[in-house]
Amino acid sequence: MFEQLKDQLSGRLLVPGEEAYNERRKVWNTAYDKYPAAIVVCQSAADVAAAVQFAKKANLEVTIRGGGHHVAGTAVSDGALMIDCSDMRKVTVDLERRIAIVEPGATLGDVDAETQKFGLATPTGTVTETGIAGLALCGGTGYLRGKYGLTSDNIRSARMVTADGEEIQVSEREHPDLYWAIRGGGGNFGVVTSFEFNLYPLGPEVLSVDVMYDYKDAKQVLRNAQAFLRKAPDEVSFNMMTFQMPAAPGVPESLHHRRVIVIAGLYAGDKADGHDAVQPLRELAQPISDNTGVVRYTELQSRFDLAAPKNVAVAGTSLFIKEFNEEAIDALLALLEQPPRSSLLVQFWECHGQMNRVPSDATAFAVRDASFLLCFDVDYPMEEEKPCKDWIDSAYKTMLPYSTRQASYLNTVQADPQIIRDTYGDNYKKLAAIKQKYDPTNFFRHNHNIQPQG
Repeated sequence: MFEQLKDQLSGRLLVPGEEAYNERRKVWNTAYDKYPAAIVVCQSAADVAAAVQFAKKANLEVTIRGGGHHVAGTAVSDGALMIDCSDMRKVTVDLERRIAIVEPGATLGDVDAETQKFGLATPTGTVTETGIAGLALCGGTGYLRGKYGLTSDNIRSARMVTADGEEIQVSEREHPDLYWAIRGGGGNFGVVTSFEFNLYPLGPEVLSVDVMYDYKDAKQVLRNAQAFLRKAPDEVSFNMMTFQMPAAPGVPESLHHRRVIVIAGLYAGDKADGHDAVQPLRELAQPISDNTGVVRYTELQSRFDLAAPKNVAVAGTSLFIKEFNEEAIDALLALLEQPPRSSLLVQFWECHGQMNRVPSDATAFAVRDASFLLCFDVDYPMEEEKPCKDWIDSAYKTMLPYSTRQASYLNTVQADPQIIRDTYGDNYKKLAAIKQKYDPTNFFRHNHNIQPQG
C-alpha cells in the first residue's frame, strides 16, 4: 500500500514489524500506546507534503508529531499515518533580522543551545525536551512571558503544508488570516515545516530565582505572591510548584517525603538591577532554602526537566485563574489535602506584563486577563489510572468557579470539545471560519480540534 509513498520520500517510511517502528510510535505520555498504520520520518517539507497528499488520496487519517510531548497524546493514533517531523531539528540564527529559523522537530533545548551562542533568546517553555512546534502553536508560557510575551506572540512567520498538500508562506502579509490562527490555534490548519521567531538579547547568564518554602506556609505564600504580582515589573516572571520531595540521593534527609513550594523565576534585564526586583519572592514566608543567584540561562531552562519524567503515564489539566482570593486559596488547599499519589505536581504560573498586554483578539490565543495559570499533573502506574484521572477531573471541577471564563491552557489538557470552546471564547467563531477555508474536511483533526464552520 505504501510503496508509492516510499519512493517519493527523502526520509524513511516505517510500517509495523520494521526496525524502529515500535520506538518511533511512542510518545511522552505512555498512557497512549497506539499503533499507526505507518510512520513517515520526514527530512524535509517535501516529505511532509508527500505524506499529506498520499494520506488524502488513500483516505487515511493523519497525526502530526513534533516533540510528541503533549499530555493528550495527539501525535499518535491507531491506524493513522503518523507524519513524524522529530528529525527536522535544525535551528539557524539570522543576526541581521534577529530571528531564529526553526524546524518543527526542534526541542526547546535545541532552540536555546543555538540562540545562546549569540546571547539571544526567544520565549519558550520550561522543559527542554518539549517540542517547539506544539508549544508555539498553542501558546508557550516560559520565563520571558512578562517581558516578551508568549512563544506564539513571537512567531514572525511560518512555512506550512496545507490540507491540500500545498507548501505556503504565512506572515502578516501572506495569508494573514492563517497567521492570526496559528498563533494559538494549534495544529488545526496545516503542518508547520519552519518557524521564524523573534529574538531578544539575553544571557548567557541571568539572575535566577530559586526559593523553597514549607507547604505549611502555602496560604501565606499564595497571598503574598498575588500581592507581589499586582506591582511586578515585566522583567520578573516566576512559577510556583508544590510537590512532595522524594527520598532520593542528594535530597537532605530532613526533606524526605516533605511537601514544599518552590518558586522558580527569572529577571529578564540587567542582573545588577534584578536583586531588588526579585527580593519580595524571597520573603513570601520563611524559606527552607534560597539559591537565588546568577546562573547560565540554559541551566535555568533545564532545571525542572525532572518534573516531566520519561516513560510514565500522565493525567493533567489546567485552568486560568482570575485571582487567588481567600475563597480560591481555601478551595485549592482543601483539594490538596487528599492527593491521588505522592507524584502529584501542582503548578502556579503567574500571568502579567506583555503576555497580558496583547489584545485578546489580536491572535488566536485569547486568555489575556488571568493572574495565574493553575496546572495539575500526576504520573501513575496503569493499574491506578482510573482513580488518578478521576482526581484530576475533580480538581478541574473544584477550581472551575474561580477560573477566567472557564479557560484552560491547551498545552496541558486533554482534547475536550467544551474546554476548547471555552478557552478560545469569542475567537472560536473566527477560528472555525478559517478552519473551513483551509481544512473544510477536518483532515487535521488529531489535535485540540476546531470544527470547520459549515
